[in-house]
Amino acid sequence: MVLSVGGGIVSEAQSYNLLLLNCYTVWVKAAPEEHMARVVAQGDLRPMQGNDAAMEDLKRILIAREPLYSKADVTLDTSGESPEQTLRKLRQSIMA
Repeated sequence: MVLSVGGGIVSEAQSYNLLLLNCYTVWVKAAPEEHMARVVAQGDLRPMQGNDAAMEDLKRILIAREPLYSKADVTLDTSGESPEQTLRKLRQSIMA
C-alpha cells in the first residue's frame, strides 16, 4: 500500500512517529520553486492567492520542517526530474 500524506504530518508528532515506526517512509523533496509550480499545476492556487510572500513562506516552512522530514527512511530529491525518473529512483531505494 502507498499512503500519501501532506507535508504538515510532521507537525503532528504522534501521527508522524507512528508512520516512522511502522512504515517505510519516503520524503519526496523538490526545490521550493518547483514545489510551488507543481501545486499550482494541479489547480491549487491557495498558496499564491493574495499572498505576495508565498514563496518566502514556503521556503521558511521547508527549512523549519527539514529536520523532521529527514527522519524518513529515504529522501528522494525530485527537482528537475520526470515522474519516470523519480519512480526509478524510488524503486532503487526500495531494492537497496
